Amino acid sequence: MTVSPRVTIRARWVFPVEGEPIPEGVVTYDRERGRLLRVGPYRGEILDRDLGNAAIVPGFVNAHTHLELSRLQGEPLEMPDPDRDATGSTVAVVPENEVAWLKRVVGQRIGVGLEELARRAAENLQKALRAGTTLLADITTAGASWPAISAAPVGGVVFSEVLGLKRQRGLETNERAWDWLRTVTPQQQVISRCRVGLSPHAPYSTAGWLYQRAAGCGLPLTTHLAEMPEERMLLESGQGPLREFLEELGAWDDEWEPIGPRPTDYIRRDELKQTDWLVAHGNDLRPDELWQFRPDAAPPGKRVALVYCPRTHARFGHPPHPFLELLHQGAIVCLGTDSLASAPTLSVLDEARFLRRRDPRLSGRLLLTMSTLFGAWALRAETITGSLRPGKSADLAVVGLPERDADDPHDLLFDSDRPVLATMFAGRWLDEPDAADSSV
Repeated sequence: MTVSPRVTIRARWVFPVEGEPIPEGVVTYDRERGRLLRVGPYRGEILDRDLGNAAIVPGFVNAHTHLELSRLQGEPLEMPDPDRDATGSTVAVVPENEVAWLKRVVGQRIGVGLEELARRAAENLQKALRAGTTLLADITTAGASWPAISAAPVGGVVFSEVLGLKRQRGLETNERAWDWLRTVTPQQQVISRCRVGLSPHAPYSTAGWLYQRAAGCGLPLTTHLAEMPEERMLLESGQGPLREFLEELGAWDDEWEPIGPRPTDYIRRDELKQTDWLVAHGNDLRPDELWQFRPDAAPPGKRVALVYCPRTHARFGHPPHPFLELLHQGAIVCLGTDSLASAPTLSVLDEARFLRRRDPRLSGRLLLTMSTLFGAWALRAETITGSLRPGKSADLAVVGLPERDADDPHDLLFDSDRPVLATMFAGRWLDEPDAADSSV
């Protein structure tokens, strides 16, 4: 007896993203090809699974991660959200100085080899997958996270980091990045659904020639930009806490000259705009710089998107993020978790719920789109994943729902603490089917 590859599952709500939420919806997929066949209301068909009081949503897209970073020394293994204490109660949190935090991160990385970074990445990847992630963008040191990510049930882009204001340091990191990049074949990328790219770290740590060389390489690019006011201070005057930090490290170069006085100069000046840019953070963008993230500001065929990391932003007490104004101007803003060194979890759903608690007026439809389809667009994967549509990959997350009703079903997702119960990538559950059944 042959088993049909056609599988149908039902849940209380199905959220296609590219369409209205579906009550008592079903998702039918081909488990052999890993493709969605039907997304719609239940019509009496035989069910392979009834997930009950749960939601089926597209797999979440974590558009900015550092899987090689773990908790900083002295911090609890389970950090509360920035505006909640360990019991979940709302509290006023004293913001942390970001430059001081950066010193702690660098200090904890000293002497850590690639093997240990690979181990941390593999461990943290499992946390991201169980949070419903099916597509991610990770920043790696010389490819340390690639073995785990490329072998896992997840798609994504792994960006090898380059940095250094001093020429020798820049040459070293660039060589290490390219030594790894040359080992990854196009076939490996197709089979794994994972691509490779480059990440000039940030304007305050990376010489302009490294940005320019990366922009000419033809690979996907990401960078940290407008991360903190101290970055702009350094670009404008060459002074401030970041210079002092770099001098302490022995990383300062007296001959360094910035590409320009504004962070956006690093993605928009001359040939730097002739490529795709995935920009992380944008905490210190000014109103007159936001237009540069509009799709029509990019050259034909090129894309620019901004990744907002809400809980990391809150940890450092930055002024309100301009993501709503960016969206109003037509920019693509997606969500990321940054790392466990700055955020409590690697869950994009937790990031979206944090935003909703901060501003209950935020549209649940918008939050879900930022958590899924916008991230897929930013990674040039929107034709494959990011929404539940026949023909796309069967990438989805199952989220438990509270025992109540809501005028807007999105409220059941975001005004709740119910967890992700299961994750599916290309028609395969993250866990064995029996385990998935028992969890949902």
